[in-house]
Amino acid sequence: MDFKKLSATSATLALGLTFVACDSDSSSGPQSDPAPTSSQENTPASSSDVTGALSSSSVNPLSSNTLKSSSSEMSVSSSSAECFTKGMANITMRNMERTSISCPNSYTIYDYDLQILYKCEGTALIEIDMPPCESDEPESSASVTAPAVDYGTLADSRDGKSYKTVKIGNLTWMAENLNFDNSATATGSIDSSFCYDGIPANCTKYGRLYQEYAATAVCPEGWRLPTADDWRDLTTTAKSEFGDNNGSLRAVGQWEDTIFGDNITATNASGFSAIPAGYRAKTGECDGEGKKAYFWGEDNMNHYAWILSNQYDMEKESMQRGYYAYAVRCVKD
Repeated sequence: MDFKKLSATSATLALGLTFVACDSDSSSGPQSDPAPTSSQENTPASSSDVTGALSSSSVNPLSSNTLKSSSSEMSVSSSSAECFTKGMANITMRNMERTSISCPNSYTIYDYDLQILYKCEGTALIEIDMPPCESDEPESSASVTAPAVDYGTLADSRDGKSYKTVKIGNLTWMAENLNFDNSATATGSIDSSFCYDGIPANCTKYGRLYQEYAATAVCPEGWRLPTADDWRDLTTTAKSEFGDNNGSLRAVGQWEDTIFGDNITATNASGFSAIPAGYRAKTGECDGEGKKAYFWGEDNMNHYAWILSNQYDMEKESMQRGYYAYAVRCVKD
């Protein structure tokens, strides 16, 4: 079937996201430091970035009285399709329970978390009574690596967890985000770690998000935090051997499509398996889930975020404030 893509000039979709605090961090508290900056964007993208960019006469809360189910009022197409894929929807979304939505009639939205396809009907979202063709259930970071890649294994003796590893260029990298709980040694002086939105299951899904000082000391014995040269070696190798330093680094099936611009297809040809774990701000708010991956890197004793999205190649950001928390990928010494 053929759905028209959303455009800023023809659609009337507005998204408003209510942030949820990650975990409490008594050592820092709400602060006024600016958010991370980028050469392409001033702040990390979030669904709230869309508000105002697209026109909307109203934004209606997504609640039980705006969700309807119908098996007879509509069909996805005139064909005799018996199941749907997320590619049939105009847009795929996560965390819909925290999002306010108003969209044009007949527009379709796929709820990635619940695997439900909705059609916009006036001010309501109507659930289309059709099962998914295959499971799009969110996977843990341990299950999104590329099956064709020859992976090694890192066993962390501190807690018994194991991680897949992959050799790319001159280095052996962790192919999963680190998920070591360093709370036993954290002092609260920008050396803590967190689960996204404070939900323990997100640590399993994405790994932990580490503040600056925690990131510098959290890698297992024999492994270390990547330097700027290490990250450049990764991106250069990805581009020369796999054709790009974006899609070849990203895990397949984990990234939300963005409304603006072209979305680069994730192939994970390198086996690096980057997942969009987002980040935690100094204020305790989390953002970027499903959209961006943020990784710590070191450069001459300064620490930076390396950011990857489905629209822009991996790049080094300006120096980051220590209270922000990002994912960690370790490299072998």
